[in-house]
Amino acid sequence: MSAIEAIRTSVALTDAAHVTAVRVSGAGAFATIDRLCPRELFLRDKQILHTLLLREDGRALADLCIAADDDTFVLLAEGMTSDELAAHVRAYAVDTVEVVDLSPTHGVLSLDGPYAWELFGEVEGPEVIGQPYMSFFHADDFSAFRIGETGEYGYYLLTPRERIERVRAVFRDRGARFDLIDGDLEALDQCALENWFFNIRREGQLDLSPVELQLQWRVSYKKTFVGSTGLAERRRTASRRIVQCAAQARLPPAAGVMYRDQRIGVIVNAGFSPVRGDWIGMALLDRAYSHPGIDAFTAIHDGAEVPITTLAAPALNNRSLYVNPQIHSYQTRAEVTYPPLVAPVR
Repeated sequence: MSAIEAIRTSVALTDAAHVTAVRVSGAGAFATIDRLCPRELFLRDKQILHTLLLREDGRALADLCIAADDDTFVLLAEGMTSDELAAHVRAYAVDTVEVVDLSPTHGVLSLDGPYAWELFGEVEGPEVIGQPYMSFFHADDFSAFRIGETGEYGYYLLTPRERIERVRAVFRDRGARFDLIDGDLEALDQCALENWFFNIRREGQLDLSPVELQLQWRVSYKKTFVGSTGLAERRRTASRRIVQCAAQARLPPAAGVMYRDQRIGVIVNAGFSPVRGDWIGMALLDRAYSHPGIDAFTAIHDGAEVPITTLAAPALNNRSLYVNPQIHSYQTRAEVTYPPLVAPVR
């Protein structure tokens, strides 16, 4: 079983070294995070907010989760090293703040799959099975963040480095009866692509703002924050936006997208989906063409023409949508009839 198949049907455990962590505390902690956060910062203790860090010109800088931990905040970010993240927070600090880079002392493990909740319950106790999405708690050996970007049940386990091998060994031992597979970043990225999650390492590296990236749900136009002026201008002038697409042949990033003899966009992210058996991509298209359900476009790269179809995301009918922790189990999965992972074409 491959890592992608495990994420889609059982469980995978991945060393999430691409996730960096910083803790912010002090009298100015809330004001500082509120200044950096482009969303309204309404968080109860142990809740998580998924948002972005923006550059001054409104472009995406980092994929960010903010976790409220009593009077402090834990920031989990992709797209910046821990040193860069800590320096960015300090650069915009309001009043007195203490910024602690956690990455030298902590690592992150990512647990993903439709039965990740069951394995997590085996390790930490059945009470964790009902942990709400976008919440976290502190266990003895790690802090468990109920998040993930694969479309399946997911957890980030922020673990002290001196304990991380012990934690990994426990999950591998208990995970044997779940057919646990060691995952990798490539598998996580492909699953994220299929489920329409933003990838700061792919499309996030381009000259794009949340407007073009279809991430305006992660920002607010009712507050002032770092990048708010630039974002407002991008909102006024943006003429393109991304849409999910599929192709039967290789779909290389940077391929131009054509409608008849008119160039209307470019592929900004793509990968082969072994579950679907085709290529899934993100196309940045002129807004007039950036809609699902269109099969009249062609991607062109090195002289090759590949027909593409735009999709209504996500590209999969995730198993996690139908697994019920109250009645289902990996050991009895054969007794349950689940809808196919790939919905039939109508």
